Amino acid sequence: MRFSSVGATLVDDDANTINLEQLKLGMTVRVTGETNDTAQTGTASRLELVHGTRGSLSAIDVSAGTLVVMGQRIVTSTATSYQGISGLAALTAGQAVEIYGALQTDGSLLATLIEAKTALTSVNLTGRVAVLGTTTFQVGSLTVNFSAATVNGVLADGKRIKVRATAAPVGNVLTASSVKVFDNSTVFGSTVTSGVRLKIKGVADTSPLNGLLTVSGTQVNITNAIIKGAATTVVAGQFLEVKGVWDGSVLQASEVEQEGYRESQIGGRNELYGTVNSINGSTAVVNGVTVDLSAAVFQHGNLQLVTVGSYVEIKGNMRGSLLVATRIELKTNSTAKDIVYEQSGVIQGFTSVAGFKLNGLQIDASQAIFERGAATGLANGIYIEIKGAQNSSGVFVATKVEIKAASPG
Repeated sequence: MRFSSVGATLVDDDANTINLEQLKLGMTVRVTGETNDTAQTGTASRLELVHGTRGSLSAIDVSAGTLVVMGQRIVTSTATSYQGISGLAALTAGQAVEIYGALQTDGSLLATLIEAKTALTSVNLTGRVAVLGTTTFQVGSLTVNFSAATVNGVLADGKRIKVRATAAPVGNVLTASSVKVFDNSTVFGSTVTSGVRLKIKGVADTSPLNGLLTVSGTQVNITNAIIKGAATTVVAGQFLEVKGVWDGSVLQASEVEQEGYRESQIGGRNELYGTVNSINGSTAVVNGVTVDLSAAVFQHGNLQLVTVGSYVEIKGNMRGSLLVATRIELKTNSTAKDIVYEQSGVIQGFTSVAGFKLNGLQIDASQAIFERGAATGLANGIYIEIKGAQNSSGVFVATKVEIKAASPG
């Protein structure tokens, strides 16, 4: 499902303001807003980036597809994305990494993104409490000392927690500066009001028993759900997308989509939307992701029309740090006009509201509705998000503009 983010509040789980350029393929994001399941579109009112486990890699098993970061077992899959490295085999012990993904019932983390870091100024650990004592508990094989930490919530064995520390573990002991505890009214760490429609993605930790199972730690009832996929039943270990209504403690599912179903429908398990940063032959970089365009089927245009600044919507499959595209919709520089889409970036070449550039594209925002700001706030260096369509002259005519901030760099 694709969400419009114009007008949405963008923050991380520390309440820091972020921008779209900070989001990468595979990062974990909580989205609050309205959805249209038929059109597979939505309008976000809030996007929250959820940081994962951040620390030094202590062990790696390439053949098993697993690694250990600060005592926590990390499990990879064919859907895991990589940033700053080509893949799992390129990692080395002692390397600084941040892992985004879904926490499993057994305390392991199913990785959706592994991002190499040059240095660590702080460490994060997401997991489940075990062997709780008066001043310590365990997460995996790591001991966490919380005697001097700010603890938000009530600790108990099995509770999902997020630990922050200012320094790496010493002697297999992590000295926490803060511990956040999540209770049963939360889904993936986010508090959800009873009666709200919800969609989650994760792994079936257990097979259904009387219609009940857990998906990455969240209780789900699939008794009345439509199952989409090749298998007629759900079993432990399957990657699922679940839609339904949250009743306060259980997600009452109306639809369960098995891994591979979406791929069969749209031509790939991964979707990427953004501006082409560079292109060399049939290899492009879009929003920092390297993309192989050589075998892709184009809608609205062809490979020769893809240039730096082109806005593209890509479907495909990750192969390490490379996205192999199967389908591409070219929004700019194509023969098809009046295709509505969104983009974001920093204003350049500003002469007036009706004349400036964004990602190399000429913009006319003279008739646009402004959110969180006014037309008088436009200037070179201002970071904005816009929605609209390119006209027959190649000018992007904006219908909505949101002023975010000065340049995010």
